[in-house]
Amino acid sequence: MKKILNIILLTLVVIGLASCSDSEEGEYTLTNSIKIVSQNVSDMPVKASEGTIVVEAPSAIDATASSDWFTTSVSGKTITVKTTDNTGLEYRSGKITVKSGNDVTEVAVIQKGAIVSVEAQNLYLNDAKADLQIPYVTNLDFKCYTAEDWITCKAEGGVLSVGVAENATGHIRSGYIYYEAGSTKDSIFVQQCELEKNLLGDMVLGFYNSKGEEDALAAKFVASTDTAGVTSYAIVIPDYEFIIPVTLNEKTLTLSLNAGQVIGKYQEYFILTKFYDLENNEMTADDKVSVSGKFRYYDDEEVTYLEFEDNGSWSNGFSATTLILNAYDGKGNDIGPFSIMHFPYLLK
Repeated sequence: MKKILNIILLTLVVIGLASCSDSEEGEYTLTNSIKIVSQNVSDMPVKASEGTIVVEAPSAIDATASSDWFTTSVSGKTITVKTTDNTGLEYRSGKITVKSGNDVTEVAVIQKGAIVSVEAQNLYLNDAKADLQIPYVTNLDFKCYTAEDWITCKAEGGVLSVGVAENATGHIRSGYIYYEAGSTKDSIFVQQCELEKNLLGDMVLGFYNSKGEEDALAAKFVASTDTAGVTSYAIVIPDYEFIIPVTLNEKTLTLSLNAGQVIGKYQEYFILTKFYDLENNEMTADDKVSVSGKFRYYDDEEVTYLEFEDNGSWSNGFSATTLILNAYDGKGNDIGPFSIMHFPYLLK
């Protein structure tokens, strides 16, 4: 009996082993029947263009685009991909889903981003005629234009050619060159000025007085150069022989005036610049506090104008709205305002 049971057990083991062996030898592995033979859509140019994907498949294929910036069409086993202009600065990517029967595969579509680089900052020129060559680099169509009749521009072969006519107007003049490449739009500021011809000399120091009325003093904007070649600037009030030191950025034509400057004497009193904050009723003679303004020419009024404005140098949130010429005696005692100038400006 025991021998019979052993024979039966051995038979079952053999059957089991045979079953396992048959299963392993007959195992089914899934394979994708779609093969990508060739494609050129993984590095598409920034401008609208066309690429192709060639596939092998046992049956008809279908292709679907994942994004709206490119389209697909199918002819036989060839997929045509058409992109639109990429006006952004970054690469962009999408995918094409290819189907044939029950099989699916995906192909990445990658398009380069826009490159726009113009090697130019603002142009600060004298009054002479000028011709300039400004390099630029882009992979897009590049164009330039200007609204000024004294400026010309032409973009060709990676060079922006700029022509500026002689400035014989007797005043500052400025304008812009605008350029575009895809969605990138920017401009180059062009200014012509010679201080001696266009800016220095007689001016009016205008303001609102303590009664809220418009008032003004005759003034001169002057420059002097020392033996070391350093140029200093000042606003002179001839009627009182006051000399108010100022600093000038000769490129941007930004003028700054500081508090705490002794500008002269009136009778036996020393006159010092101070600033006042109308809203907060605060005053300062701190020489680190200043107001600034930029000279501009206004065609409609035919004037050169600068408005002094708070520039953030007064701490604690105070704003310098008023220039005060304040009187002090020889001992430093505060005698009071000689002149109060709300919202001061210069006019030429």
